[in-house]
Amino acid sequence: MACERNRILELTNYLSSLGIDINISRTKARGHNGIFMHKLNGFRIDISKNLSEEDIVPVMLHEFAHYVHYSYDKNLKSLDFIFGKLSDEQREELIKITVQKVPKEFAQKLYSVKDKVNKEIQLLSKKIKVTHKDFKLSESFKPIEKNLSNPLKYLLKYDRIKYFNKIYSVDKLDEDFSLNDTEINYIKLKSKQRYLKRVNSKINRLNKYYNNPTELFARFIELYYTNQDEAKKLAPMLCLKMKESKLPAFEKINKIMGI
Repeated sequence: MACERNRILELTNYLSSLGIDINISRTKARGHNGIFMHKLNGFRIDISKNLSEEDIVPVMLHEFAHYVHYSYDKNLKSLDFIFGKLSDEQREELIKITVQKVPKEFAQKLYSVKDKVNKEIQLLSKKIKVTHKDFKLSESFKPIEKNLSNPLKYLLKYDRIKYFNKIYSVDKLDEDFSLNDTEINYIKLKSKQRYLKRVNSKINRLNKYYNNPTELFARFIELYYTNQDEAKKLAPMLCLKMKESKLPAFEKINKIMGI
């Protein structure tokens, strides 16, 4: 533990000497393990107070990688500054590291929810088609909607509303309204479609986050300095390029981490 604390102190001192304001265990880092920010008067790295001491160094290295990337490419779009033009094989190495880092339980839960909601939507659609054979999932269905009055029309867009000081929700259609099964199924289907859209949005954000260049680079740097054996196993070509790069920003990091 003393060795880990010494590394944390050395890293903190080095990053601070570069003009980076380091906050360790004082904030929640906006819900992340760590976060790098460019401020008007410099740079800042926050390390979440929810982290154990042994997790601090990897996160500091990860966020420092964002700082290095920003220093060479403010758009954070290219890794040419350190790796040159990446081959398909080298990009695949970055992806391999990412796969190890993806929170599989969270990602799997999202895809499981997506599959479940899709099945529920298909079942509701099937029930609606019993009475409306020309019903289509991809568009609003006027034969049903024209018979719905307020506040039901609002429930086609929102799961819960306040209408004339009374609360209505999709979950209580049977209690609050006199509707036939088709109308209930249609309103519930619209709710499920909204929910599916939110789930898909989370999946898209997850994919975008884990595959953008600066995150690929930061995860590589994190692994490179904390587990050389695993880094060389997953990304041998990139480890060689890293060793040959001689970027000034990493010279001190090499000494601190014993590379």
